Amino acid sequence: MEPTLQPNLKLLYNDGRLGNLLDALDELHSAASEGALPEVTTLNDADLIGWLYELIYTAQETIHEIKGYHQRGEPALSLVRRDEAS
Repeated sequence: MEPTLQPNLKLLYNDGRLGNLLDALDELHSAASEGALPEVTTLNDADLIGWLYELIYTAQETIHEIKGYHQRGEPALSLVRRDEAS
């Protein structure tokens, strides 16, 4: 029986993909500035703000990981104390 070949799919994060993300955020910002959010999203304000905070958090954490990785030269590993009740 021959082994099944699994495709090696990798997403490339390049200028084009990141530029598209920035364009989408810029369009959202323009709509918010013009009071036209209902024309570009079905999300209510609270949900939209929640998503934006998630994007900000993820971007900041990614920056911290990249800076930390380059300073250490390897991914960070941390020990977590096991709960005695487990």
